[in-house]
Parts: sequence; structure tokens; C-alpha cells
Amino acid sequence: SGAATGGAPRSPFIGGTSGVAINFEKDSPPPEVTDDDSFSFNVILSLKNEGEKKVEKNDIKVNLVGFDPADFGQPSFDTLRDNEPEDTLESKKRDAEGNIVEGNPTFVTFPKGGDVFKPRKFSGNTEFTFRADVCYNYMTEANTKLCILKDMVNVRDDALCKPTSSRTAFSSSAPVQVANFRQSVVGKDKLTFSFDVVLSGNVDIFWNSEESKPSSFDNGCPRDPRTRRERENNVGVEITEIPVDPVFQNLKCGGLDSPSSSKGIVKLVNGRRTITCTVELVQDRLDLEKTMGINLFYNVLDNKETKILVKHLAES
Repeated sequence: SGAATGGAPRSPFIGGTSGVAINFEKDSPPPEVTDDDSFSFNVILSLKNEGEKKVEKNDIKVNLVGFDPADFGQPSFDTLRDNEPEDTLESKKRDAEGNIVEGNPTFVTFPKGGDVFKPRKFSGNTEFTFRADVCYNYMTEANTKLCILKDMVNVRDDALCKPTSSRTAFSSSAPVQVANFRQSVVGKDKLTFSFDVVLSGNVDIFWNSEESKPSSFDNGCPRDPRTRRERENNVGVEITEIPVDPVFQNLKCGGLDSPSSSKGIVKLVNGRRTITCTVELVQDRLDLEKTMGINLFYNVLDNKETKILVKHLAES
């Protein structure tokens, strides 16, 4: 996709809607265990970054939920909570010729601290759900080209580009995408553009409107119901390249009404939100296509679960 025949790729990203893929390693946990004193096991989770944003190891946290730790020889929830992977999750990358380089999987082992799970005695066979809740910080980079003409109103048939049209927006592989980008003319020296921010993956997303810097991951995926309501479906949006470019003046985006108006927070409704911006063009200009970037920031909550059957061994 995006590659010309026999040449380097023509698009900036690999693309897709994947983030971090989560899987239990084979037999960790085993599907069946017995409740005699000799049986012990670990839970090992494999994490592989299928998207295009690197995740530092302290920007991803894993909780193991679904069962009482005391049933498996753990004195408290501490060994099941806020576990981190062994290594950074490198993103999927593409070299200049278009070859895709995969990131390596990294592993998270429970219980934390090198201990093991040991089932206690049960009165009969009992099934448990082990679910890994994985919260991580992620972002999407997107870009497109705006059509800027010396005369935006009287457009010649052979013009460089169409100032009122849909434009292709390219997004990096991530669970939130930029889609449906379009621009239109609202005056001789003024244009408007709009785009949709769309949640594509089957995950929950959060962002904290007070977050001043995109990388902060504190309380990434809140559990407290009030905080969760405030931050759920929020996406940090930043329009790059336009605010510093001499061709443009006075960028204003509805829904991002912060002093700079090039960044802010939007709340998705049913997984989508449209953002509309207007920008004035300097009068002394030539025909050109101008790249603009859109960055989206958010924390992702995803999970994977498996069942374990504890088989009761009758007393001899």
C-alpha cells in the first residue's frame, strides 16, 4: 500500500489500526492445574508492538485480575498489580526501501518478584478466569497536504490542486486514526479544513485534560468511576507545522479552543469526533501543496483473558 511499482514507498507510514498485541505464552498459565502442594506455575504474557509508536517499559503497566490471590498462594494484590515488561516495546518500522522491520516481543511475568502461584485445596474442580489488563501510552501521527493557490476563488482547470476537495490523510498504525480529511475555501485568503478522529480498535482510551506534556502516563487508565468518566474517550490533539509556518495566520479550531488553538482535548462520541479549523493565508503567496501534521495522544486499555481449571485431587 502506498508503494510505487519497483520503487520506494510513496506514503509516510505503514498504516493500520494495531497497537500492542497481548498473548499468554503456551502453558503459562497451564489450562489445567491440580490442587496438590507440589503444583506451581507462572503467568507469562507476551507483548508485541504491532503499531508505529515506541512504548517505553515504564509507559506500560499490566494488572492480573479475575481471581483472589489468596486462592493461589499470594498474600496480597501487590504481586499482581502495575507489572512492567522486561524491555522497551520497539515499534514496527519501515526502511527507506519499504521493507518492514518488526519489533521484538517482550515479556511480563506474574507473580512479580520471582515467586510462583500455588493453588490451595478446593472442595472440587473449580474454574478461574485470569485476565491481563494492559494500559499503555500511545500516539498517532498523521499528515496530509493542503491545497494553497495564489487565487483560491477563481480556480483554473489546470490548477495544481483543487482547493475544495477531500484530501488523503495518512495515519501511523495505531488504534486511533485520522480520517475523512477535507478542505474548502471560505474567502480569497481563507480556507477551512476538517477531519475526523476515529477510534478503530476494540479498546478503551483515556486522556487527562490537565496533562501539559504528551508523555505523562500517571494514572494512565483510571479505575475510579468519576475519574474514568472524565477521562474516558478523551484524545489529545495537536496540529503541527501550521502554527509556525509563514504561509498561515490565525489558526482557529472549533473544539480545541485553547490559547494556541493548535492543541487541545476532544471527547469522542460513539468512537468519533469531527474537528473543523479555519486558517488565513498570507496574501503574498504562490501555488503550492503544504504538508500539515496532526498528532493524537492517548492511553490505551486492552485486555486478554484465559481460563484455568483447578482439578481437585481426592485425599487418598
